[in-house]
Amino acid sequence: MSIISKVIVASSLVALGTGLVYVIYQRYVFTERESKLESQISHLSLKLAKLEEELQKIKENLTLSSSTEENEEIFIDALEVAATPLTVNEQGDIPGEEQGAVPTCIQSDETFCDAAKKVDENTYALLIKIDSLVEEGGYNNMKEAFNLLTDLIEKHPLESEFQWRLAKVCFLLTSEDMIKNSETISSTQTDLMKTAHDAAKRALELNDKSGDAHKWMAIVIGSITQYLPVQEQIKNAYVIKDHIQAAMKYKPNDFLPYHMMGRWCYSVYVKVYMLTWVERKVAATLFAAPPTATIEEAIEHLLKAEEINPGSSIDNVLYLGKAYLAKRDYIKAVMWWKSGLQMTSSKTDDIKALKEIEDLLTQYESYAQS
Repeated sequence: MSIISKVIVASSLVALGTGLVYVIYQRYVFTERESKLESQISHLSLKLAKLEEELQKIKENLTLSSSTEENEEIFIDALEVAATPLTVNEQGDIPGEEQGAVPTCIQSDETFCDAAKKVDENTYALLIKIDSLVEEGGYNNMKEAFNLLTDLIEKHPLESEFQWRLAKVCFLLTSEDMIKNSETISSTQTDLMKTAHDAAKRALELNDKSGDAHKWMAIVIGSITQYLPVQEQIKNAYVIKDHIQAAMKYKPNDFLPYHMMGRWCYSVYVKVYMLTWVERKVAATLFAAPPTATIEEAIEHLLKAEEINPGSSIDNVLYLGKAYLAKRDYIKAVMWWKSGLQMTSSKTDDIKALKEIEDLLTQYESYAQS
């Protein structure tokens, strides 16, 4: 073989070797990239699985349970409502009680007294009896109050005062029936709640400035809402808030709307604001924009309720303590809970609240001393 041929062969081998090295290198790079890609895909799959798990938890957290314990933060206890007198004025007297006089205004909203002009002394006495039955409580009393109100509304269908009372009695009668039949939701309970909603709605149609009508509309909607889809629950939270605010406006001396608003704010804070920013965004995308509130707003309203009706509501001091606990103000939380232990009551809801206060004190009293 000539020298030139050897050179050509050598050059070809070098070129071939270089080409093989390049091919091998490229193959190595491709293999490395493929390995990294598979690793990234595996990592993303794990993250996706974790995200799906967290998403499911968010859905569960945003789903307001149908149990009383899960919903009690926003709404109010039936027996506490039943104990709220309906015919007592700011001075603590029953209007028209003196010397058997017929009151000039039986309506709890002092500015709007048209109802009083349309009822006689016997009708007013019947309202007093109905209110007494409701305040005394118990299934039989509620049933009697329901029958009396139904007859009364047949004679006076255009009285807002009678309609919101019917809404109240239907709600409380449902609560009594649920105590007797706690296993299932009966058709009786469903029918009563529908009647309660219709009566509250009718009361507002007749007088949209009735604080009691707004208050009971908020309570009834809140009770019905727990059985609706999550998106409807979130939407109704805004409606409930509007009615509570109207009740506060038209009944500024009634502690209950302030208590309700305090619990509404507390519940919104706990259920929504305690979520992470990402969780809130996901929740808003999946359902609807959740309502917002601060723990300071909850405390403000609960303190106002306490100012109006000091030392009378075990639930109010319970939630004041919970609100301060959310702020990690253990001293004030324990202070309010201890004040609750000074109150006595034989009502089922109050006994339950006192037990919760005792449990919370056991858990957090030492924090206030450190």
